[in-house]
Amino acid sequence: MSAERRRGVGLSLAGALCSALYLFPYKEAAKYAPAQALAFALLLVAASFSSLLSLWERRRTGGSFAAAERSAPERRVMWRTALLLSLATITGNFCGAEAVARLEPAINSVLLRTEVVFVGVLGALLLHEPITPALALGAGTALFGLTVMNWPLSLQSLSGAAWCLGAAASFGSMQVLTRREIGRISPASVNTRRLWLAVGLMALLPGTLQSAFSGGRELWLYVAAAALFGPFAGRLLIMFSLRGLRAAESALLLLLAPLFAFLLGYVGWGRVPSALQTLGSAIMLLGIALPLWVGALRSRQLTS
Repeated sequence: MSAERRRGVGLSLAGALCSALYLFPYKEAAKYAPAQALAFALLLVAASFSSLLSLWERRRTGGSFAAAERSAPERRVMWRTALLLSLATITGNFCGAEAVARLEPAINSVLLRTEVVFVGVLGALLLHEPITPALALGAGTALFGLTVMNWPLSLQSLSGAAWCLGAAASFGSMQVLTRREIGRISPASVNTRRLWLAVGLMALLPGTLQSAFSGGRELWLYVAAAALFGPFAGRLLIMFSLRGLRAAESALLLLLAPLFAFLLGYVGWGRVPSALQTLGSAIMLLGIALPLWVGALRSRQLTS
C-alpha cells in the first residue's frame, strides 16, 4: 500500500471517528431547537471554525494559495464546487430531518449508510472509477452487518424511507464531487465557502434565525461540540482522504462510524452492546476489511 493510500485510510478512519463523536452532542442539542434551526446553528458554528482554519492556512502558506486563486478559472472551480456542495449540504440535512421525524433510529441509520451505494454508482458514472467485485462484496457485507446491529428493523413509512435515501444520495454526491475536484481545490477554502453559502441560504427560510438565536446557551454549547466533530473536522478529514482513496473506498470506511459510536457509548456511558450488535460489528469489520485486503494484496503482487 502506497504512503498516499495509507494516509487516505487513516484520514477516513479519523473522519468516521469524528462522525461518531458528533452524534452525542448533536442528540443533546436537538432537545433545545427544531431540526431547521438546529441545522442552521450547526452550519453557522462550523463555518466560523472553518474560517479560522482558512485564515491560518493562508498565513502558513504566505498567501500562495490565495495568489493561485486569482486566476479566473481557479476562482470558478472553487466557487462552483462550494456552491454545489452547499446545495447538497442543505438537501442532505433537510431530507435527514424529514426522515428522522418519520422513521425509527435503527432503520434511519441503516438507510443513511446506503450512501456507499450511491457513491459507488455515481463514482462509476462521473469519475469512471470501476466497481470491483471486492468493493461490491465488501459494501454489501458491511451493510448487512449494520442491519444485524440494528435488528429488528421496522419500516413504518415509505415516505420516510424515501427522505432518508434522498439524504444518503445528497451526502454521497458530496463525496464524488470532492473526489473529482480534489486536485484543483484547497479543501479548507472550499469547505469554508460551502458552509457559509449553506448558512446564507438557510437564513432565508422563515423563522430560522429567530428559532436558532432563541435557543439559549445550552443549545450553542452542544452545537459547538457537534459542529467541531461533524461538518468541520469530520468533513475536512473526508475531503483530504479523497486525495489517496477512491470515493467508494472512503465511503466504505465511513461505515465504521456506527461501530465507533457503540464503542464510545460503552467506554463513556457503560452501554454494553447486545449480542446482535457485537455480531453485526464483526460482520461490518469483515466487509470493510475485504476490499482493503484485496487492494493491498494486488499492490504487493504488482511491486514484486
